Amino acid sequence: EEKDEAKLKADAARYEKGIMEMGNVNLKALEVYDEVEKQYNSLLEKRDNLNSEKDAVVSMMNEIESRKKELFMKSFNTINENFRRIFLTLSTKGEAHLFLENEENPFDAGLRIRVRITGEKFLDIRSLSGGEKTMTALAFIFAIQEYNPASFYVLDEVDAALDKRNSEKLSGLIKKYSEKAQYIVISHNDAVITEATTLYGVSMDENGASNVVSLKV
Repeated sequence: EEKDEAKLKADAARYEKGIMEMGNVNLKALEVYDEVEKQYNSLLEKRDNLNSEKDAVVSMMNEIESRKKELFMKSFNTINENFRRIFLTLSTKGEAHLFLENEENPFDAGLRIRVRITGEKFLDIRSLSGGEKTMTALAFIFAIQEYNPASFYVLDEVDAALDKRNSEKLSGLIKKYSEKAQYIVISHNDAVITEATTLYGVSMDENGASNVVSLKV
């Protein structure tokens, strides 16, 4: 009402030109919009379902990790106690124990063995002599056997670095555990051989062929 006729005609012409520049109206726009909206809502629903599934998987993984750590620590503590006790049967002096490099996250690091032979200082197993390493390693093997025994073991010259006294201790321990499992021990040590129930001797003849002789003790 406040504009004159000329101004109104100019505005009308400008608006008509703008409409022409916009081009033809897409009469299916609402239909297309409804279809796109339906697809969009479907994707939102799938996203929500995936988030729910992801949360369920993460929760299950956390539960498995927690359970795995619980079972591992139970096994570790039991084997450690077995190891301490068996080590004392093989070594009349000192003590030994296992420890975790990372107690909070045991699967992120390793496991170490510490031994105290004399004095008050504990040493890493790598700092021991050959015989001491052997006795410590054997104590660890038998500690695992007590926790999760197998029915068959093969020991290949594990007594090579042992003196007669320690060889006798080892043979006594093997004889004890052989009541529940079969042990095949490859050895040249009299202290070990005399405790065996069956002996197999292997020799090579002049033609390079192996001869096997068995003896039931």
